[in-house]
Amino acid sequence: MYLARVIKKVTATQKHRAYDAKSVFLVQSIYPDGVPAGEESAAMDYVGASVGDIVVCGGAPGTAQSVFNLDKAPIRTLIMAIVDTIDYRDTQ
Repeated sequence: MYLARVIKKVTATQKHRAYDAKSVFLVQSIYPDGVPAGEESAAMDYVGASVGDIVVCGGAPGTAQSVFNLDKAPIRTLIMAIVDTIDYRDTQ
């Protein structure tokens, strides 16, 4: 699992059935202090996130299949929580 900021919504005219009626966003992984931490990636929303939200992303093989009750789910990353606050203390 990792923290990320939702950058923008992804739109596709043709997509796998597993993506029907679901939102996919581009997310940027971040450190707890909000500084970008890595590459942007696509993540399927499971909790009602919006652009600008800080979220918890993750997923393991088969997680999306279980969550969305699908036979096949070509989904690697899920947005699993929207972060309200981060209690971050730098230990250095």
